[in-house]
Amino acid sequence: MKSLSPLLVLALLVQTPVRTQPAASPVHRLDPLSAAEITLVTDALSKAGRMSAATRVVTIELSEPDKAQRTQARVGRAVLYDWSSATTTELTVDLQSRAVSAPVTVATGDPPVRRVVIDRATEIALGDRRVVQALARHGATALDRITFLGGLGEGTRLPRRGSAIPLVVSPLLWDGIGNDMEIRGLDVRVDLAAGVVEEIFDEGARPVGAASTSVAASSPARPLRPLIVSQPNGPSFSVRGSEILWDRWRLHFGVHPRRGLEIYDVAIVDGNQTRPVLYRAGLSELMTPYGDPEYVSWYPRDAGDYGMSLYSATRASAIVGTDAPANAVFAPAVFTDPRGRPVTVPRVVAIYERDGGVLWRHSNRSSRSRQLVLSGYTTIDNYDYLFHWVFSQDGAIDVQSQLTGVMNVRPVAAARDAAHEDDVTMYAHLVAPRVRAPNHQHFFNWRLDFDVDGEGNRVLELNTSNAQATLRDRVGEWFGMRQTTLKSEVSARRDMDLSTARRWVVASATRTNALGQHTGYALVPGENAPAFQAPGSGPRRRAAFLEHQLWVTLFDPRQMYASGEWVNLMREREGVEMWGADDRSIVDRDVVLWYTNSVLHLPRPEDWPVMPAHTAGFRLVPIGFFASNPTAPAK
Repeated sequence: MKSLSPLLVLALLVQTPVRTQPAASPVHRLDPLSAAEITLVTDALSKAGRMSAATRVVTIELSEPDKAQRTQARVGRAVLYDWSSATTTELTVDLQSRAVSAPVTVATGDPPVRRVVIDRATEIALGDRRVVQALARHGATALDRITFLGGLGEGTRLPRRGSAIPLVVSPLLWDGIGNDMEIRGLDVRVDLAAGVVEEIFDEGARPVGAASTSVAASSPARPLRPLIVSQPNGPSFSVRGSEILWDRWRLHFGVHPRRGLEIYDVAIVDGNQTRPVLYRAGLSELMTPYGDPEYVSWYPRDAGDYGMSLYSATRASAIVGTDAPANAVFAPAVFTDPRGRPVTVPRVVAIYERDGGVLWRHSNRSSRSRQLVLSGYTTIDNYDYLFHWVFSQDGAIDVQSQLTGVMNVRPVAAARDAAHEDDVTMYAHLVAPRVRAPNHQHFFNWRLDFDVDGEGNRVLELNTSNAQATLRDRVGEWFGMRQTTLKSEVSARRDMDLSTARRWVVASATRTNALGQHTGYALVPGENAPAFQAPGSGPRRRAAFLEHQLWVTLFDPRQMYASGEWVNLMREREGVEMWGADDRSIVDRDVVLWYTNSVLHLPRPEDWPVMPAHTAGFRLVPIGFFASNPTAPAK
């Protein structure tokens, strides 16, 4: 089965009309399902009697193949939720034979992800003529920009009344230019099981939204002169399907409905050899616990509950001329709606080259660097995230997250008791008159499946410290690096240590360079912070990966999410902690690294009304992968 050709959009200048570039697209075994393949899966499920009127699609995606079965036929995986029986089932569909597997019950009770509840509530509310009329009275007529959200806190279950599932939800309007605005004075009680509106609570028309949360355009005091990015001869990379060739890099990319932008089958072309580096790499989980007691218990799992692509599919498209430079090429992505129909979203990935600064310099000679960037975009309600995979000519990969959007805020009473002012400063901060924003953390967990020069890899830890005690000298200037092999899954549960500049290396078990060193790639941490949630708290029970910054497990295609796949089922200690409990050897094995970086957000006035983009991440750097600087000039 051939997948649909990606549509590539080239913008030479912001003012230049967008042009499309069709490209041949041979299917890679790890490519996401195409629109045709999604349709095939849905049709096969319908013919097998698995798509009833009460059935909604949680996900239709590629069933992750095993590495050992390189010629395995592509298989679609479907997870369905039946609102009439409150049952989640999983099935597979062979894309060649169209055979449908027997259903496996995942769980009974609540849906496995919160997005399913939001989609169902919105579908019911907007399908009721009375609700549509009420929205019109409130000035909201663009129904495709309205979402109904429920007031469920973390760790709570859907309310049940016999066979009914009543839930009061409120409409939220996306205005089409980046603002989410509450439609005040209108609430709707829906029965999620029966699919009907039970009651409408309409307090009368009020202004839509709040002016204090809108994003107003602004300009600097002195407008900057145009900076034109142009490649008159076209980009130096080529794109064919999901494959990108640039400089010495060869890689594939795709967009997963939950995990977002991913890279896979990443290799470096070294002479006449193609040397693997990463089998698959991408975001595994994103969690945002809040630290203000006024929010009770709130720790949204942005990736696990909503999805980095599917939840905000209509807002995942890059904005031409601002989200990426004018020389960017764009690629679409295909997702599945709740009925199993494919939805193609344009400009989900931006691919472009940029100036990378100085590549190397000595005396009166230097070389300019260029970088290849793959960028993905997502909006989760008020927050926006941008993800960048930056490839450099020296073999390094920078993994960057950018955080922007609008903070979640609360009003401050005009006559607030002065005795509580310290509490405001401690747990939340004034960002505008009578507007406070709470402390919170963003935890990004990354699944990094290394195959450095093959599947057999070992993980080394590097720690640097002063050597005075070892050398017993009086000078105290000397310091050394100690290298330790992490031997088992439990011993590889590691934390950052700034005092030793700790970093980790994934090294080949068999290949050495010209100096006799095992070839490898180092994971070099960037900005990070520990989890400030107490041991035993809800976030740390339901996201065990917060206990350590690094976990290492053996490869398993079923293990894609650090805190388990179905976070809304509130299962505890699932994920990396459970998978590594047997403490298997990880020396010279096919290993997966799970790395967590945290961004601590202590709000400031400059973050309001829209946050300047904050960049965080980590680096993957070759260490002994080459025998010398691969970009140095020939002698």
